[in-house]
Amino acid sequence: MSASRLDPRKIALATAVLATLPYLTLKLLWLGGSTAGITSSDGLDEMHGTRHVIGNVVTIAMMALAAGFAFALTRPWADRVPAKLVLVLGAGATGLLAPILLGLPIGLAVQTAFGSDTAPREDGLAPWVFGLVYGGFGLLAIALAVLVVAHVLHRWGHLISEPPERPSLPITLAATAGLLPFTAAMAFWGIAGPGDSGPQGLEGPAQRTVLLVTAVLTVGALLVPMARGWAARRSRFAWLVTWTGCCVAALQGPTQLLLAQGGEPQPAVAVVAALATPAACLYGLAILRRGLAQVTEVNGPRGVRPLGSQPRSAHPSSRGSRPR
Repeated sequence: MSASRLDPRKIALATAVLATLPYLTLKLLWLGGSTAGITSSDGLDEMHGTRHVIGNVVTIAMMALAAGFAFALTRPWADRVPAKLVLVLGAGATGLLAPILLGLPIGLAVQTAFGSDTAPREDGLAPWVFGLVYGGFGLLAIALAVLVVAHVLHRWGHLISEPPERPSLPITLAATAGLLPFTAAMAFWGIAGPGDSGPQGLEGPAQRTVLLVTAVLTVGALLVPMARGWAARRSRFAWLVTWTGCCVAALQGPTQLLLAQGGEPQPAVAVVAALATPAACLYGLAILRRGLAQVTEVNGPRGVRPLGSQPRSAHPSSRGSRPR
């Protein structure tokens, strides 16, 4: 078998597309009036309500966008995709999928070990729906991680050759004030359960593990740039932790609000989300700007490609594509 057929990027693309198909099929069936996977009349009524119909349309568009993003990252013109678009789509995928990829397998193992039902107790849906949806999310997360990491290393590897550094003290203090309450809340709800104040419908060990992982990723993003010596010995991993945690902190709060059980978010969830989302964006973007400035200072302006520019060496998949 030729090396081109074993290209990890092509395998990841195929995995991403396949991961979206069951989810998209189920959502389209529900929009068409199907009762597949719906086990109660209340669940059926809720599925046909305006909130769920709009949500299904939006999530279908998001899954199609994820597949399109994966496709774009494997094309010869991938390096010409605007950097801001890669940043937004990559951050969205990371923030939404990382807690599922890292937390759900551990949570399911714990839940299975204690003999609990592995499906969430909500929405009047059959247990297989949970496995289908979140199994697809997990595969999509792996595929996009492979593609995004490969793209970043090829296109902006010079930017992560130095570890992420803590931004200015005022920004760090502001970010800490926003991220610590979010971290504490996620950790508390993950360990003790959401109770009456946390995100409802996440009472099972599997779902609570996702909350706990969210807390760990958030505090990791906050602390790693401050640990200069540790980060310097493992620069790329430090950037990965910082990026992942900032994206998760920015998006998990709003996600919990939008997916609130019954469309009624808990006030405490709204408060910590309102604190964490701007704090994570401020902190993450400040670290990115500082990293770019640091590389410019070390290598000089000529040694740094602006974000979004074409690297000097062509992308591997584009070599030989231009006629002579």
